[in-house]
Amino acid sequence: MRFRDLATGGVGEPEATPTAAATRSPASGRWTVTLVEAGALLVLAVAYTLIRAAQGEDVAGALAHSRAIAEVEHWLIQHLERPANSWLASIPALAVPACYFYAVFHYAATPLVLYRSWRIGGWVHRRGYWTLILASAIALVIYARFPVAPPRLLPDLGMIDVMRAYADYGWWGDAASAPRGIGDATNQYAAMPSLHFGWSLWCAIQMWSFPGSWWRVAAVLYPSVQVLVVIATANHYLLDVLAGGLCVLVALGVVVGLRWLRGRHSAEPVTATTAEVGGPKTR
Repeated sequence: MRFRDLATGGVGEPEATPTAAATRSPASGRWTVTLVEAGALLVLAVAYTLIRAAQGEDVAGALAHSRAIAEVEHWLIQHLERPANSWLASIPALAVPACYFYAVFHYAATPLVLYRSWRIGGWVHRRGYWTLILASAIALVIYARFPVAPPRLLPDLGMIDVMRAYADYGWWGDAASAPRGIGDATNQYAAMPSLHFGWSLWCAIQMWSFPGSWWRVAAVLYPSVQVLVVIATANHYLLDVLAGGLCVLVALGVVVGLRWLRGRHSAEPVTATTAEVGGPKTR
């Protein structure tokens, strides 16, 4: 028996009659998977929102953790984060767009990139989908176990709450990007990790795989601008940013690693069979 025959199920077997599953359109199968994925993503989004919002009660712990981070970042706050915050707050022509960037892109770019990934399909979509799911789950666990107040809520740091200062230009109030009147429904003590940056890094990884040079330009610009905005608006420390990026990279490593293990596991029997059946015979 030849190796090619092993792959097709043997030599001389009668041709099987196509079943309903075999003749089903690939498009219908893909839509079924898509609906399942969309449902799982919706469930995670609802759980993420509810659990994240419910973890904002330990104010004392969140402030204590924030002060501990501020002590670690003392030099950075003095020479980078506070100067950037003061500079942005003093220029309305930049501060207002920065506020809109913080409030909008986080929720607009991620679904757009996920949709584009789905249109491309294959490994690009699977990698992006599961990395996003896993990274968000990791962040949610950290929010529940380690609440952190953003630097804008620590008066002794001397930071300006840029979103609050320019609230008249948008729909938000004094609770970051939350609409006025429902600030209590959000958790302001979930600054660590920064998924504003984490999701922008995820978008960059996905966009780098998209065809077209403009996607790669966007892949560089989006997370770069996001870092500047989240720090200059005093919504996150630099350590929050690094933690958000780490969540995505860890999730990506798990997804890629599992794919590699699966490919290696499925290839091992084929290699053994090839050696046994298709290899050259010696006399």
